[in-house]
Amino acid sequence: MKKKIIGLILTFLIGIPTFASITVSPTRIEINANKIKNNYATTAIEIKGGNEPMRFRAYPGYFTISEKSEMVMKDSSNDPHDISSKIRFVPSEFTIPAGKSQKVRVNIANIKSLPDGESRAVLYLEDVNAKELSVPYSGNGGIGAQLILKTRVGVPVYVDKGNFKKQADIEYFNIVREKDGLYTDMKVLSTGNSKVRYNGTFQIINGKKLLDEYPLDGKVVGNNSFYIAKQKIETDKIKEAGEYTIRVILSYFDENGNRKNIKKDAILKISEKI
Repeated sequence: MKKKIIGLILTFLIGIPTFASITVSPTRIEINANKIKNNYATTAIEIKGGNEPMRFRAYPGYFTISEKSEMVMKDSSNDPHDISSKIRFVPSEFTIPAGKSQKVRVNIANIKSLPDGESRAVLYLEDVNAKELSVPYSGNGGIGAQLILKTRVGVPVYVDKGNFKKQADIEYFNIVREKDGLYTDMKVLSTGNSKVRYNGTFQIINGKKLLDEYPLDGKVVGNNSFYIAKQKIETDKIKEAGEYTIRVILSYFDENGNRKNIKKDAILKISEKI
C-alpha cells in the first residue's frame, strides 16, 4: 500500500537566478510609476528552459516582508497595496522546449488608483506537470509513499507611486559575545513607505589604522519595519590585546536613486591576544 502526498517546492528569486532547471531574468521587477505617463505599466521576464520540455502557468499572488527579511505569502488580502488583481500575463500558460526560452509580458493596469508608497505582488511560475517520487518506508509492513512534487518559482513585483520614500537608519549597533565568537547586534530601521535594500561594509580600526574590511550581508527591510542584523565579526586581523573600533557603513538608495551611507561605531575591548 502506498500513500500519495502532494508537496510544493517554492523558491523566490531574490538574486537567485537559477532553480529547478530554469533560469529567470530579471529576478525581480521594480517600477517607479511616477515615471510612467499612461495608466498602466508593461514589462517582461524571460524564462529559459532546461534539458527537457517544461510547461508552466503564470499567476499572481501577494506577499509582505517580515521582520526577518523574508517574504510572507498571503492567499488573499484587503491591503490597498496589493496589486495582484491588477496584473495580467501574456502568455499565462506555455511550454518551453528543451534549451529554449520564453518571454512573458507583464501588464499592470490602473496604476493611478494605487495609494502613495510601495505596492506589491508576486509572479508565480508553476510547473504544470507534477513529478512523482517514490519514497520507501523503512518500518515493518513495507508501506511506502508516492510523493507528488510541483515546482513553483516566485518573482517579486514592486511598484512605487506618488509620494514614496525610502529611508533607513541604524537604531543601535552593539557587539555581543557568543560561544563561537563575536557577533553584531544591529537594528536597521526602514522608516519610509517603501522598502529599503541595503548592503555595506564592516571595518576594524585600531587607533587610526584600518586593520580589516569585509562585506556587510545585504538584506531587504520592509516599509515601516525593522531588521535585527546578526553577523559574525571576522577577527583574523586582531592579534593584540587593546581597544578596537568596529565600524559599520550601511549603504542604500533613496527614492531618487541617490546612494546614502550611514556610519555607526562600536568599541571592542580585547583583554588578551586572540
